[in-house]
Amino acid sequence: MRSTARYEGLASWYDENFAWYADPSEGPAAEVLALLGRGPGFVLDVGCGTGLFALALREAGWTVGGIDVSTDQLSLAAGRCAWSVRGDATRLPFADHSVPRAVVLLVHTDVDHYAPLLREVARVVAPGGEVVHLGVHPCFVGHHIEAPDRSEERLAVVSGYRDGGWVLEHENFGPGVRARIGARHVPLAELLNAFAAAGLHIREVREAGPHLVPWMLSLRATTAV
Repeated sequence: MRSTARYEGLASWYDENFAWYADPSEGPAAEVLALLGRGPGFVLDVGCGTGLFALALREAGWTVGGIDVSTDQLSLAAGRCAWSVRGDATRLPFADHSVPRAVVLLVHTDVDHYAPLLREVARVVAPGGEVVHLGVHPCFVGHHIEAPDRSEERLAVVSGYRDGGWVLEHENFGPGVRARIGARHVPLAELLNAFAAAGLHIREVREAGPHLVPWMLSLRATTAV
């Protein structure tokens, strides 16, 4: 993450438009819990935003600590996490091996580089501890392809998939959050290599979403023992 938060000033809008993320029975929260399971226990939510996922995790029995770079987002997360702190996810303010597990949810397209973030997460998670990633599917969500809900028969693909980097505006983004802040496109190979570079061992992979192609890709990995 960077010191100037891209989501600053969007907390209320984000919370209203993505309130369904707090439902543990469907959507991305259900995918996270399919990998993480139910509590009790502690989980660090890296890039917690307004704490919508913390609500879902809490309902599933977890105790959630949140960290985010946006003061605006944390103003809402504070009432949903057991504790929350403002900080840079590439320089986590926690000791080595100090948390048992972590989740990184819908974050990889919002940061300049995902590999340094995953290295930090791997550093603070205890040996053999779990890290769950969930994000938009690199192959099927982005400026290079029409939105998954555009058609149930055929989606148009344009050039750009192989080129990782920031895309600030594109006709395929539509009117949502990407039209407001853009997105850091991370091709699948770059995403998987970030896990390998962090020393994380991928144990399970899930693809999900109700349309022609899956819009979510989630991974469960463990740190080295």
